[in-house]
Amino acid sequence: MRLYEEIFKNADGVAGDRCIIVPSGGGYFEGVKAVEDFTSDAMILCFARERVAVRGERLSIKKYCDGDMEISGKITVMEVLSKGGEP
Repeated sequence: MRLYEEIFKNADGVAGDRCIIVPSGGGYFEGVKAVEDFTSDAMILCFARERVAVRGERLSIKKYCDGDMEISGKITVMEVLSKGGEP
């Protein structure tokens, strides 16, 4: 996992939030602070420094504990909505 630590370091040299999208569908997200909006085809995840829209088909939250979230379904789009405290 040292490779992931290097890839996900932010400008401060500290490992930041992570997301891993599974090619056949779904994904795993670390550092989720809140879920702002949620439907079966879209959700907005809030992290410490950004908000991310996740869109797809049959989306559901499979697990959510201590900031770690597993989403099942088929993720087709991920978009950063805001970064660094911007609205």
